[in-house]
Amino acid sequence: MKYSVLGNTGLKVSVLCMGSLVLGPAQYNLSGDESRDLIGYAVSRGVNFFDTSELYGVYPHLRCLSGKSDIVISSRSYAVSGDEMKASLEMARREMNRDKVEIFGLHEQESGLTLKGHRQALEYLAEAREKGLIDAVSVSTHYVACVRSAALLPEVDVIFAILNIDGLGIVDGSRQDMEEALAFARYMGKGVYIMKALGGGHLFLRSHEALCYVRDFPHKDSVCVGVKNKAELDFACEVLCSDISPEQAGTLAPVAGTTKKRLIVEDWCQGCGKCQEMCGFGAISVTGGKAELDRSRCMLCGYCARVCPHFCLKVI
Repeated sequence: MKYSVLGNTGLKVSVLCMGSLVLGPAQYNLSGDESRDLIGYAVSRGVNFFDTSELYGVYPHLRCLSGKSDIVISSRSYAVSGDEMKASLEMARREMNRDKVEIFGLHEQESGLTLKGHRQALEYLAEAREKGLIDAVSVSTHYVACVRSAALLPEVDVIFAILNIDGLGIVDGSRQDMEEALAFARYMGKGVYIMKALGGGHLFLRSHEALCYVRDFPHKDSVCVGVKNKAELDFACEVLCSDISPEQAGTLAPVAGTTKKRLIVEDWCQGCGKCQEMCGFGAISVTGGKAELDRSRCMLCGYCARVCPHFCLKVI
């Protein structure tokens, strides 16, 4: 495993960050035992950086990391006020059995205006950092404008941003725009780690090429990849930590991401619109009393499934 220091935070992190979204009910819904086994295997491969979120509903799965040295966990919340953010951080600490959550931040920010609207939550996180409850404050985003704004905020230490070889899911610009914004963030001393390197699964047939692109992108410290089994984790480790050739990659089976994912809307959908409100990519609209999907925009994150009150949506 290779490691880097996350911006100016002083946190040493593995270049592969294991994403936990796939473990939970929004996607593959692994059992506690399955998750613990996979997380333990990741640690044995040298992974010390784990990404999660309050939304994912997987804090209990990460409890197995409690007491392990040199582990860095990054989580975040949609909280707006200081009191809400305090409650979110306390939940994370309690459910993961941690005195400190190394990185905690704002989930799915869009622009400077969005960050301004979360000012109270951001101020609480800065206080929590001073008290030693967290080491760093983060912002996650699919927006170029947010990366540029967050890069200028002294409260923000880490930026978790979308980037992939085809620029999929970047809401307000091109791949080049995001590359330039992240380069600026790194210049400003921010830690940077990358999400959606495989385009949420859309780049599954080009998984080697896609991971090589983010591996070689110079303005990042780590790449977050969601893996659901040991073979996928091995593949991600090999590509991100070496110059493995396409031919060598082909010998690792099953290759990470070779199973195409899709989002389905069940017939019993009642068109409540909560999924439309949640989708940051504009991929869902309610038409004729039922959620309709624009597959060209869907990033297969499963966030919509987490807010559906009738369990009508799922990523399979």
